[in-house]
Amino acid sequence: MIRIGADELILWLRKNGIAINITNDGRHGLGRLIYELIVNQLGGQKVAHSRPSHWTNTTEYGRFNLPKTSAQYQIGINRLDVLYSTISTW
Repeated sequence: MIRIGADELILWLRKNGIAINITNDGRHGLGRLIYELIVNQLGGQKVAHSRPSHWTNTTEYGRFNLPKTSAQYQIGINRLDVLYSTISTW
């Protein structure tokens, strides 16, 4: 198992120009999509609801519209390829 935050996935999406028209919102946007994918489709589990994100570069925070807090998940390492393959289509 690996622990991964929705903030890390959102950073990856934004840096790669993916899902730029989807908000970060945990109820309707990327946060919700990430939850549905990890928990409902890939068998992972949510381990924390809203942890502060640790962005060391505030320019990157604004440039990529990154979240200030995010949920944390555990997912099997063998599921990471499906996770990234799926979110790369958003």
